[in-house]
Amino acid sequence: MKIIADTHTHTIVSGDAHSTLLENLQAAKARGLQFLCVTEHVSSIPRAAPPAYFKSMCSIPRSYDGVQIARGVEANILDYTGKLDMPDDILDWLDWVIASLHDLVIAPATKAEHTACWLAISENPLVDVIGHCGDPRYAFDLDEVMGAFHRHGKIVEINSHSFTGRAGSRDGCRQVALACMKYDVPIVVSSDAHFVDHVGYFKEALDMLEDIRFPEDLILNADARRFEACLRGKRTQP
Repeated sequence: MKIIADTHTHTIVSGDAHSTLLENLQAAKARGLQFLCVTEHVSSIPRAAPPAYFKSMCSIPRSYDGVQIARGVEANILDYTGKLDMPDDILDWLDWVIASLHDLVIAPATKAEHTACWLAISENPLVDVIGHCGDPRYAFDLDEVMGAFHRHGKIVEINSHSFTGRAGSRDGCRQVALACMKYDVPIVVSSDAHFVDHVGYFKEALDMLEDIRFPEDLILNADARRFEACLRGKRTQP
């Protein structure tokens, strides 16, 4: 299976990444990607960009050297009511909004609190993608939450970095993917690249999806037309 878009990447703007946007774009082109989503951290992560930075993304072209670019963010969830660290007007302006739980920002709590959090996020129309939710530290009720993601049109990310970078996430990602199959929830496969060598690297995620026979038509970024239609359906910037 070929993935044509890396939907979760970081540059030095994120504070904990080590490559520039140009380096990531060059890597995306070299690896045959047609789309790159630029999804920086916000300043709840130490040294990351303040919310106002994201309006300056208007300077980033829609395409560069044959790679189409989506201007986005990986917003931090601040509490278990689903509050995010970005104002709504900026979220509404961006092409691609991921919401994620990070232990640098919010400590793991109970399964009931994690479930309530994702249910609240599911109702937020400004959130497009659920970030790396296979992390077992933030376990939640898969049936209740996936049903809500289906009803509210959310996309679930299968994050290849989680397989090696978040302890215990290999099985967690598998269970999330199986629940997406059960509830007909679309997914994207991402690298979560924090260094240029990782842009377009999806092996662990793809191996797992192949093992469970995940339907390709639910993988939005396995087909250029499908992914382009997904982006067109998002908010249109002025």
